[in-house]
Amino acid sequence: MYGASTVLTGRRAGPAAALAALDGAPTAHIAAHGRHEAENALFSELDLAGGPLLGYDLQRLTRPPGLVVLSSCELGLSEVRPGDETFGLASALLAAGTATVVASVARVADDAARDVMVGFHRALVAGRSPAAALAGVAAGTGFVCLGAGQAG
Repeated sequence: MYGASTVLTGRRAGPAAALAALDGAPTAHIAAHGRHEAENALFSELDLAGGPLLGYDLQRLTRPPGLVVLSSCELGLSEVRPGDETFGLASALLAAGTATVVASVARVADDAARDVMVGFHRALVAGRSPAAALAGVAAGTGFVCLGAGQAG
């Protein structure tokens, strides 16, 4: 849908390659199993082929994407710590400078996630904002839009 894109699959989809592809990208879409770690939310992870990409790994991004889509279970969750600071994978991206994160706050079946993501990206390509695009396709799925609701 986007023309020239960097696609990482299989062995190419390790944490180092994913971080390199994320750095400076205007939009990033990651489809992987995810796990929110409530005890230490910066250890929440995306399960990539070469190992996990953790929340604290995102602090190494020089220029985080303006929009990150996490087509993964539970990675929209965060924990509130003393001082009202939130921790989680999505909040780590927002703290690093990403304007908008689309992620799920629940477990989502693969086929439902696929359908939501295809509709979401079609709406983005048609010119809708991330928040409006998601609102049009994600009712009842657990996907939420966090941050500014706009790309970059």
